[in-house]
Amino acid sequence: MLTLNFGVPALIFSTLTKLDVSPAEFGEIFGIFGIFLAANLIIGAILLKMFRLEIGAFLPALSFPNNGNMGLPLCLFAFGDVGLALGISVFVLMSTANVTIGFACASGKWSLISMLKTPFIWIIAAALIFMCTETAPPRWVANTAEIIGGMSIPLMLVALGVSLSRLEVSDFKKSFWLSFVRLFIGFGLGVLLAELFELQGVARGVLILQCAMPTAVMNYLLAARFDREANGVAGIVVVSTFMSLATLPFLMLFVLQG
Repeated sequence: MLTLNFGVPALIFSTLTKLDVSPAEFGEIFGIFGIFLAANLIIGAILLKMFRLEIGAFLPALSFPNNGNMGLPLCLFAFGDVGLALGISVFVLMSTANVTIGFACASGKWSLISMLKTPFIWIIAAALIFMCTETAPPRWVANTAEIIGGMSIPLMLVALGVSLSRLEVSDFKKSFWLSFVRLFIGFGLGVLLAELFELQGVARGVLILQCAMPTAVMNYLLAARFDREANGVAGIVVVSTFMSLATLPFLMLFVLQG
């Protein structure tokens, strides 16, 4: 919770206000990833309906990738600070969708309050004001955000490891095939959208990388909270993460050579 409530918002603010990333470029990757999420939700719902699996439990697991704990460190490693900034735009949208659409799927109720309580929305709004007006935040604000945000990347990796160590796989066969669907559809849609919108360089790599991430741990937390096939979702989180780690060298080679 420390990382989610303080570290990540500080990282978002610090990264966006000190980098030379135009609002247009930021908005482009944001919008394209929005199309990815919509397509993911539609395809996931159709597949779950076909195989008679509970949509409320498994749709978030198929639709919302781990763009934070795993995606952001990889964007930074592969593409530097510019990649991190674009990766953050994806992470903000995914996180907002996860606590609104994901919450609605798991609970059966839509909650605008959940979205308004998400700190990322307000932090990114403040950062965009500085970006659009081409002004720098007060030095003490910038320095504080940079120091607090600096702890986020290593803490995200630690949090991912701790979360995975606590989860168990109850039905390996189902977990394997749903994990395969998550990774295959994510990568395929990422490449398709990058080609359709003629993305190049860092923007192309970040989009494909973030689309191809495994299932986010947050999906398990929602399933457990509302008693929606929590063990099954936990299996997808674990198996998709290890499948992603196994294929990661090939994914990185693909995005870096693109």
